[in-house]
Amino acid sequence: MNYATTKKNVALTAEEDLLSDRDAISTNELALDLNATTRSTIDGRIFWKGNVLVRLGRSDTDLSLFLQGFTAASSDAFKEAFLLYADSKQPGLELVMHVARILRAISKELSPNKLDVTWASHSLKNISFRRSKRQICNFLEFLNDRHPGLVTNDALNFLLQAAYPKQSSRNVESDDPTKSWLTDQEYDDIVRYSWNHYDLTNSTSTALIRLLSAQYARRPSQLASLKFCDLKSDTQKVISELPDNEIHFPAAKERDAGSEFRAGKVEAHPIAKHLWDMLKIQRKEIKALFEKTLNLELSDSDAVKLPVFTNSRRIAAAAEMLEEKLNLNPSQCLDDELFHLIPLQVGRVIAFEFDMAGTGAGRRLRKDERELLRRPTSSRTNQPIIVTATRLRHTRARQLARQGVPKAILSYWLGHNEDTAIDAYYDDPAEDARRFDEIMGKGLAPIAQAFHGKIIATDAEATHPSDPSKRLEFAGDERLEYLGRCGKFSFCATTSIPIPCYRCKNFEPIAGAPHEEVLNALHYRQAQEHALIKPGSLRNLLIPIDLSEDIRAVERCIELCKIKRGDK
Repeated sequence: MNYATTKKNVALTAEEDLLSDRDAISTNELALDLNATTRSTIDGRIFWKGNVLVRLGRSDTDLSLFLQGFTAASSDAFKEAFLLYADSKQPGLELVMHVARILRAISKELSPNKLDVTWASHSLKNISFRRSKRQICNFLEFLNDRHPGLVTNDALNFLLQAAYPKQSSRNVESDDPTKSWLTDQEYDDIVRYSWNHYDLTNSTSTALIRLLSAQYARRPSQLASLKFCDLKSDTQKVISELPDNEIHFPAAKERDAGSEFRAGKVEAHPIAKHLWDMLKIQRKEIKALFEKTLNLELSDSDAVKLPVFTNSRRIAAAAEMLEEKLNLNPSQCLDDELFHLIPLQVGRVIAFEFDMAGTGAGRRLRKDERELLRRPTSSRTNQPIIVTATRLRHTRARQLARQGVPKAILSYWLGHNEDTAIDAYYDDPAEDARRFDEIMGKGLAPIAQAFHGKIIATDAEATHPSDPSKRLEFAGDERLEYLGRCGKFSFCATTSIPIPCYRCKNFEPIAGAPHEEVLNALHYRQAQEHALIKPGSLRNLLIPIDLSEDIRAVERCIELCKIKRGDK
């Protein structure tokens, strides 16, 4: 046997042994950490340009003041650690950039040469730094592990032991008409103005952002992340029991979520037909916008990858960054985050500070039309309503809580993980007072509408026994029936005497007067109101008459008269 044959036989034996061993192993157990060498999710999307931290598609953060006191070696070590921290998947990318902005803000008053207790003590004076203390400490611990000495242990211990800022008054519980939840009238005005804007400009993007925010109270980051693949119908739906189509909002990035775009759970909601139809129009417009800007033709399978909200400038800028910065083909990266509007811009649209497009008619608006594009005026302040995504979220949650939606359902609807996060929406003294008044009103109404006068047996007990002008009579069967007297000192302008008198505290009815005839007349007149329309009917079609309060007052008077007479 030659060497080649021997080598082949050994190889076959080894392969047989491998197959034999694999039979005892589950197939799933063989896929061990296959993504260990995957390219970084932030590679090329966040980098340093000098002392400026650049994130593609977002605003830059200049940390020159923060780093100017560092040595060159310390500065390089800090920058390296910052990028490693961003890529560590411990924080979200938004949180990393937030930490950078906080460090930039506190450096305007003190540029550190090292991160020691003095720097930490000064930084805690900044309320934003103190509120974000935990996230900043996480980064500083990461920095200290890789480059001991850049931040002192004393500074870390000092920051970890420092108290968080006291809970300030929350806008959701405020009575400030510029910060608290909107009244029903203000909310309705916001919706009406959004539709007026759509009618005048044909800007589907602007209308959808405002209407989706008002309807679902989603955060700007969730609206900015929407894609057309988030619109579900038929078998794609999650809530199959309902006939409505669905919209699936990407969850707002949680505190410890990774930096991947659209990571995390999905919030599924039924969607009304008018919004669904507008989203279908939006899909056609966005697809045409991509085709025109990138000079390509897209299929329906490509269209579902596109962002719901973007513009031609954003598309062109994203394509340039993908090609020049990341060496990627834009036509093969249609689902990239860079094509989406940033949340800040979505928030400005919600606030009526920015329009996604000009007028569809391509003409200058008249003055009265321009007025309709502005924010509506609040009846509480006589100033334009201050609209923010947060106010709309508070308002919508308060509306649903007042409608009796249980906490568990509202918590799910808002995307909260705990029911206790929405306690403030149910702490509603004004609504509690309204409900209490509604319940008590049913019992108190008969008392408030009842007879309040003074029953007299004879004229001698009256306040004005000898004044003929105080005598009150009722036209009965072809004669005037004496009912009692008026105890008022001054002139009374009441008409239709004596019907209104039964609800007046100054009325002094005679105990033996025929008050039953008045009651019968009232019942007859009320029956005319409820009867079918006939020629010669007393029914008033323009001003319907309700005599129920007068009837209750006369009935109460009759009961008291019986007591006065001693009747059983």
